Amino acid sequence: MAVLDRENGKIYYTVQGPADGAVLLMLRGLGRSSRYWLSFDKIMARDFRVITFDARGLGRSTQPMEWTDSLETLADDCLAILDHLQIKKFHMFGLSFGGMIAATIAAEAPNRILSLAIAASSSADGHRFRLNPRVLPKLLNALRKGRFQDALLETVVPDLILRSWRPEIQTSWVEILKIEGFPLSTTLKQLRLCLTYKIKGRLDKGLYPILFLHGSMDRFVPVANSIEMQKLVPRAKIRIVKGAGHEIALGYEHELSKVLRVFAETPNKLV
Repeated sequence: MAVLDRENGKIYYTVQGPADGAVLLMLRGLGRSSRYWLSFDKIMARDFRVITFDARGLGRSTQPMEWTDSLETLADDCLAILDHLQIKKFHMFGLSFGGMIAATIAAEAPNRILSLAIAASSSADGHRFRLNPRVLPKLLNALRKGRFQDALLETVVPDLILRSWRPEIQTSWVEILKIEGFPLSTTLKQLRLCLTYKIKGRLDKGLYPILFLHGSMDRFVPVANSIEMQKLVPRAKIRIVKGAGHEIALGYEHELSKVLRVFAETPNKLV
């Protein structure tokens, strides 16, 4: 078990893949530990030396998240892990809230970033809906009826994928919940950071390539968010993954891994 000491606990992290491979730091979304990558981190580890971690207050990390913690706090946790591993330069892939952490890391250490891919994320720049306005009432109603996880699954995974893989995904989620529980306090603290996060100007200092990704069937965060963020970051590219949902890798693991690999190796060429 690999852990890094912080001020009041430890941050858990994993290292997978070839020791001499290019490093890819993968960051999960709101209230999710690295267990929720399911198999996607292992797929990426075929081509990269993959670093994943459980953010403070989540999963196997014992360092609690405080209301005073910021995105910079979470970014510093990641950079401390990379420093501990003596990794100077690395690629990043951040999903949803993980994309906000990734952008913050890139803002703090632009000269260390080889490429940055942000999927299914949003920012407070502009006046568009950052969440589908139908989602919150649906989830709150499901919470009242005791079927929150079912409703969440139906929101972040497209119907086509659920028809084929619902039992497997549901079983994986239930197993993780049995081990970790639902981290309500940490999720609310992360949500507070989401509400005020802005990307405009944050990535101006770097020369690394940037790619925004979004699933065309994302029912949680509207696709318009990635389109607008790409406009705010002039050098960035955008790729809409047809058929994918908010959990953009589920059902599209091999397509997404190919996109990320090609982007990291030849950023001027998108597949």
